[in-house]
Amino acid sequence: MIHWFLDSLEYIQIYTDNNVFRNDTLFVAVYVDDILICRSDKNKILNLKIKLNNYFKMTDCRTCKYYLEMLVT
Repeated sequence: MIHWFLDSLEYIQIYTDNNVFRNDTLFVAVYVDDILICRSDKNKILNLKIKLNNYFKMTDCRTCKYYLEMLVT
């Protein structure tokens, strides 16, 4: 379902991993029930979080420190 939603927002899957999506400004990684949004522009991240939260039940864990047991720096 998340794939359909991101597609409706004109995100495209990258060729090397069909669980990573991008548009001109953001990267979104999806793994089971985890989503990682990458971009330096916090306003664009917040805008996507609002759209996702309007459609899905979500918990915002704020700044990512670990993702799939990997340290994020």
